[in-house]
Order: sequence, then structure tokens, then C-alpha cells
Amino acid sequence: MAQTNLGMEFGSSYVSIVKQGEGLVLKQSNLIAVKKENNNYYNYCVGEKAKNLLGKTDDRIVVFSPVNGGEIISLPHAVYELKEYLNQLHIKRNLFNKLKIILAVSTALSKDEKQKYIELCESVGAKEVILIPKIICSAVGENINIGANNARLVVDIGGGTVECAVINLNTIIQGSTLALGGRNLDTTIVDYVKQKYNAVIGIKSAQLLKEQIGSLYPNDSAEMEVNAVDVSTNTPLFIKVTAKDIFEATYLFLDEVIKIIKTTINTLSPEISSDVVRNGITICGGYSKMVGLEKYLRQKLGLNVLISDNSESATVNGLSKIVNQHELLEKILLNL
Repeated sequence: MAQTNLGMEFGSSYVSIVKQGEGLVLKQSNLIAVKKENNNYYNYCVGEKAKNLLGKTDDRIVVFSPVNGGEIISLPHAVYELKEYLNQLHIKRNLFNKLKIILAVSTALSKDEKQKYIELCESVGAKEVILIPKIICSAVGENINIGANNARLVVDIGGGTVECAVINLNTIIQGSTLALGGRNLDTTIVDYVKQKYNAVIGIKSAQLLKEQIGSLYPNDSAEMEVNAVDVSTNTPLFIKVTAKDIFEATYLFLDEVIKIIKTTINTLSPEISSDVVRNGITICGGYSKMVGLEKYLRQKLGLNVLISDNSESATVNGLSKIVNQHELLEKILLNL
């Protein structure tokens, strides 16, 4: 009997799938568009096609993510979306091909919430489902030797959650999860622009502003022109948003991130704490590439902060290693 081994992150912002022997084979926005016809909603499209509809449709089409804050909020839509992706990849799911899925999930999930992810995978034909904490995958993706007796503090700032954990001897010694992420920051930017400029921008524009001129240097002079709608007249206009605006919208979010890092550190034993001080803090996730983040966190925390060139892909890179290295997977499973 043939077997297909997949690693998957079904996150708040993206669905990423890696295949044993091939690496990353799919990365799509975790969005689904549903269309209302005759008082019923029908699945319309998923992924990037759904993302391209944001702010461009009438009330008959609704675009949303079936995952929020790391939790599946609509299992039927999640199942439909994943089936679409597996079909795109031509992944066979039948009696003659065993499908095994290793899934990266938030450490804060309850038993019932984890069961939804298991049901998601089983609904698309998986015969074996293994759940691994996302932060473990991220640490592996950052080339951290998680099996060593040398504690490392890893912070993953994702689209829907912030994961903070101290990892030692293949297990999580201490950890915290914040149900905020890059998507919340996008909404914060929209709200900030509305308040300051009396104009409404779309979520896609907020994402572009964050990516293009987002900076944690208060004196950054970058600016970017975006489409908006005047709140008072409801007419279209262009506004210039500055890097300072993004900083003002961002620092309150980062204050929450700093709080959970400090809370985690303050619970550590002297031996583990000394490892963390010596090794510094590894930051990864989609938000890790904001300009000035490394310096900002270093100043606020008083510790060395490490952000690698591929930090935004840490979870996927870790999943790829775990899917392809059976011994590594076994060591992780022994300590879950």
C-alpha cells in the first residue's frame, strides 16, 4: 500500500502544505468566499481567488477565514477548502493510498479544539493525524537543536496568534499564547487611519502599508499613497499614510507581545532562565520581518533578539524537516 505523508499548517492567515520528499507544495491565503443565492449560501472560491474579492463584491458574497485565533470556527468550510487544495495537488485519497498528515497547531488549543483539526484531516481522507505544537515546528525550522539540554525561548508572531515557549529536551518547559496576530494589526491600522484621516481603507491596503512602510523607527520618513473613502462624503480619495502612522498603530500590539514574553521569563527556574539570557530570544512568524523589530524588542526586553533571514517561514521549514526525518518526529512525539 502506498503512503503519502504531508505536513500542514492550517493557520488563521495561510494554509501551507509540505510533502515528504518535495518540500512546500502549496501556500494559499486561508480564506473562503461564499455566495448567497435564494436565501442559501454556496461555496464560491478559496485561497488567493477569495482574497482578490476582498472589498470588491456586493453583499451576496462574503469572504472570511474558517480559522480565527488558531481555532477552527467553521469546520464545514475548512473541510471544503482543504479538499480543494488536495485536489489541486492531485493527492490521492483512497483504499490504496494511506494519507498521513502532521499538523502544526497552537499550544493553547483545548481537547475539543484539537479534535476539530483531527476531524478536518479525517474528513479529507487522512488515516493518520498527528498534532504537533506550532512553536516546536518553528524552533526546528530555525535550526534550533530542541533535543539539547540548553533551553531556548522562541516567539512566533503569526496571523492569528502569538506563541511564546521555552523549549528544552524536545518539550515545552513553559509557554503562553496570545489570541492576537498580524490580522488584528491589519484591523488596528484600518481603525487608526479612519480616526486620523477621517477616511476608510480596506484590509488589503492595511496589509500593504504594514508590509511596505511598516517600521518601528519613530523617525522613519517613508510614506505610501493608498485608495480610501472619505467618511463624511462617502467619496473616493487618495491619502498619504506615513511610517509613523504604522508605528503608532503597532506599538500597543507589541506591548502585548512583550508582556507575554516577560510573563513567560518570570516563571522560569534560575537554571532555565540563565540559558535564555545566554541564548537570547528567537523571533519568527509572518510579522517578524517588520523593520526595526529586532532593535525595538532588544531595547524593551534587555535581551539579545535573533531574527533569521527565513524567520517568516520557520513553521513550514520545520514541518518539512519533521515530515522527512522519522527519528526527529519520534523524539518529539515521546515528549508531547
